[in-house]
Amino acid sequence: MADTPRHLTLLVPGLSGPQSDRPVTDYFRERPLALDRLLTRSRHERMTVRGLDAVVCREFGIDSAAALPVAALTWLADCDDPLPRHLLRADPVHLRADQSCLRLFESHGVPLRADEAAQLVAAINAFNAPLGWQLSAPDPQRWYLALPQCPALITCAPQQAAGVDIDPFLPAGADAARWHATMNELQMLLHDHPVNAARAERGEPAINSLWFWGNGELPDVVQAPAAEICADLPLAQGLARHAGIRCAPVPESFARWQQGAAPLVVLDALEWPHHYSDVESWLEQFEQLDYHWLRPAATALRSGQLASITLDCCDGNRFYSDRWRQYAFWKVPGQFEDILA
Repeated sequence: MADTPRHLTLLVPGLSGPQSDRPVTDYFRERPLALDRLLTRSRHERMTVRGLDAVVCREFGIDSAAALPVAALTWLADCDDPLPRHLLRADPVHLRADQSCLRLFESHGVPLRADEAAQLVAAINAFNAPLGWQLSAPDPQRWYLALPQCPALITCAPQQAAGVDIDPFLPAGADAARWHATMNELQMLLHDHPVNAARAERGEPAINSLWFWGNGELPDVVQAPAAEICADLPLAQGLARHAGIRCAPVPESFARWQQGAAPLVVLDALEWPHHYSDVESWLEQFEQLDYHWLRPAATALRSGQLASITLDCCDGNRFYSDRWRQYAFWKVPGQFEDILA
């Protein structure tokens, strides 16, 4: 551990918890008192940048007002091949009919094997060969569509549409109608594919559509927030590669983090249970996060082992605290969920 106390920035999307009939914190076996006190005795900032992708890009100096180049950046994490000039993410998804709407479930809820991905990609490439498209799946859950020209599209990340009616989140822009038609054609192609027939026999959801998103121009230069970061998120890994810095895997605990040097850590295990309103998974992940990270980090801050902590919930809530703020005994700790609300 370094002799000089360090600053730690934690990006923790989904900390506010999933939607539930009852407050999710009613299910806690014990209150996370360290988190309650940490946030109560912090400077609370309201941020305009929201969403994990946008917040991570902001850390590298990319303005989220423009289309985030997620496809290009995650390509850098997933591939050693040269970056195609025009690129979209084309992720495999399951669309479920629910009364009067279609709901989206992506790879976090519908896992896909590499061999299944390869067969589906081959079928789609054969179908779209006259268009000059080239679909690839370097990761079974993250697919990429290289195009001969840049489409005029405004797209949304799949997590924005996770589990809800997809209509408000479909691609918009001058070329939207053509891409909506393409999505419909792909749904018909995938409906009878042998991969989906086999998945149905196993009781698994069909991969019955692609979600196009992540178009945006890759900036020539990005601003590295530090010489090293810790993240398992492909977007952060791609940003680090583009910035020429190291991106280490997230340590299993704060104690392990203290042995390294990265001041920025992305802890995203709560994000998908939050989006899908999966209370059980969220509670399980929160208990691990609290035990291994939040409690020991708060203790280190109070003891002076840490100089300060910034905790960004990626929902517009950002907190900063140091040792002296944590000893503001006159501030009676409130409940973290009320603070985030």
